[in-house]
Amino acid sequence: MLDLCKCAFRNENIEYIGILPIESCKIINQSLYDRTCAWAKSVILFLVPYYTEDKPERNISLYAVPRDYHSYMASLSDRIVQRLQYMQPDRRFRGMADHSPIAETSAAAMAGLGIIGDNYRLINEKYGSYVFIGEIFTDMVCTEVPKEISFCYHCGACRNACPSPDSCLSALTQQKGELEENTAALMKNYHTAWGCDICQTVCPYNNDIEKTPIDFFWQDRIFELTPEILDGMSDEELKTRAFGWRKRKTIERNIKLLTE
Repeated sequence: MLDLCKCAFRNENIEYIGILPIESCKIINQSLYDRTCAWAKSVILFLVPYYTEDKPERNISLYAVPRDYHSYMASLSDRIVQRLQYMQPDRRFRGMADHSPIAETSAAAMAGLGIIGDNYRLINEKYGSYVFIGEIFTDMVCTEVPKEISFCYHCGACRNACPSPDSCLSALTQQKGELEENTAALMKNYHTAWGCDICQTVCPYNNDIEKTPIDFFWQDRIFELTPEILDGMSDEELKTRAFGWRKRKTIERNIKLLTE
């Protein structure tokens, strides 16, 4: 089954693929699971690396530097499902990513795709924690034995560097409406208009990682959100960005905060 999956991913620059029996996965959204893939017997997990480079002026999370990864994940998933369906026409397949009924990080670790960090990010041996996890549910039977979950060596770098352990700074930047004074101060102090990568940038496992071989993440990159860049974006273009889902008003507020 693994050879079949690798064949389906051929020419996609996806190197890390694993398979688990569905009973090994933790269901975290029972309603979604029941509606979409209760028929599944196995799940195919794969990693999509997205890191290209960093720049000193960056004020958005690295995952938001290229266009919205959701569009890439959706198109990739569609292609893989079509190939698998062609090779196994009597089987069922359904692709999902970022909105999954299973606990993706632990499942990916059990599939042998990486270890789990103290920030609960999956850490891959080649691409560090800068990876998206995708999965394809299938009614094919998996004979792979789940691996024991491994963890980082708990150096404490991510915990010590986190500026907002009680409420992730990334989530704070995405709040609507008027920001609390302490939230605004954190955003200014850490120069972020969207998201936060501090726990990742300080992680020693992310030293000397390889850059993504996937072209999508090298195109149309924006490292710094400025009033000029946002003003130059149409509403339609804004929708193609990961930060666009919070609408223009929220992004304008965040940029203004950093430029006051």
